[in-house]
Amino acid sequence: MKGKLFIDGADAYVKYGIFVEKQGLKGLVQMPAFKKLDTITWPEHDGEEVDLTAPVLDAKVVQLPLVIVDAKRAELLFNDLSNGAYHEFKFMELNKTCRLRMTANNALTRNVKLGKITLSFSDDFPKVPTGSPYPKGKSGVTQSGYTLDGVDFSQFGAYVLDGTDMAVRKLPNVQSALSVSVPNVAGVTYDAESVKFQSKDVAVSLLIKADTVAEFWRRYDSLFAALLKPDSRRFRCPDVKMEYDCHYKGCSISKFEILRQTRVWCEFTVTLAFTSWRAV
Repeated sequence: MKGKLFIDGADAYVKYGIFVEKQGLKGLVQMPAFKKLDTITWPEHDGEEVDLTAPVLDAKVVQLPLVIVDAKRAELLFNDLSNGAYHEFKFMELNKTCRLRMTANNALTRNVKLGKITLSFSDDFPKVPTGSPYPKGKSGVTQSGYTLDGVDFSQFGAYVLDGTDMAVRKLPNVQSALSVSVPNVAGVTYDAESVKFQSKDVAVSLLIKADTVAEFWRRYDSLFAALLKPDSRRFRCPDVKMEYDCHYKGCSISKFEILRQTRVWCEFTVTLAFTSWRAV
């Protein structure tokens, strides 16, 4: 386990007797959400208007599950993490360096020599990644038909998984129209001229697999470089055969694993807010 995690330049396994639990890196990969966006709704229109001229990423919470081979060394770890708020974490398997701030720690569970603990950190310095999609047909992903601003998801090296089509088709809630309730008259008078829908969130389930960590980051970063640009995006689902205005809202990673020979498997969900939606 040596040489995989460095904290402030020191090998964490050598100095503290700790290493990151298997599949414990997904919080570092997960992209944070945007900070709160200004929105406005109009009763006579579907959905909402969103100010996307200059969206910025929020800080994110990183849960880091650690295995401690010598529980007594936890005191030295906490002592060092308490010396100043920010500390440099270098994750060699991810080829990623983060400046993190510890926010909380859970109870240490221990046997005689082995323990586990999950520490919570805040990543206060999120960055919008850069990258470009593959030329069409060059990523090795044969699936096609799902697009973002006219670029097929296969060009980001990503597969769109089952359940996405149903999320797109699901009806949003109905907007409340003008209504009047008179105290001495039963019921209400409702403006029934037309039905307008609210905006809705759509969970787009994705898979990125790559032969190397560097190749994974090329695919992942190119996708989020496109998703996080200012202004609204256009998402197309082949089953529905329509494009919808949307914007990025959040991301969650269900599985991230570095397999043998540095192959990477990452299943995650990108939440898109469809700002105006109507049934086909």
